Amino acid sequence: MSAQRLLAPLALGLPLGLPLLLGAPALAGSITVDSIFDKQAALQEALSDMPRGASVTRSECQEISVGLDNSRYRCTVWYVKPTPQTGPQPTPSAR
Repeated sequence: MSAQRLLAPLALGLPLGLPLLLGAPALAGSITVDSIFDKQAALQEALSDMPRGASVTRSECQEISVGLDNSRYRCTVWYVKPTPQTGPQPTPSAR
């Protein structure tokens, strides 16, 4: 690969590592849920929508006034999924 091709991202103002990051699998995400009941209901629904095996890294809830003394609750849960293992899985040896 020529030096000109390697340095092309820099000419565009892009760091060299960006192409590597763009090809990386997504292991994190977030879910946002609204509820008309209460914050706990919104948070519980967001948690139940997470992928299996994911771990919560952060959560945030807010109360949104919708008029006539009514509120809506919006909760966002950020999570990470376990990194998938690649290659053959080790088998336990019989002793």
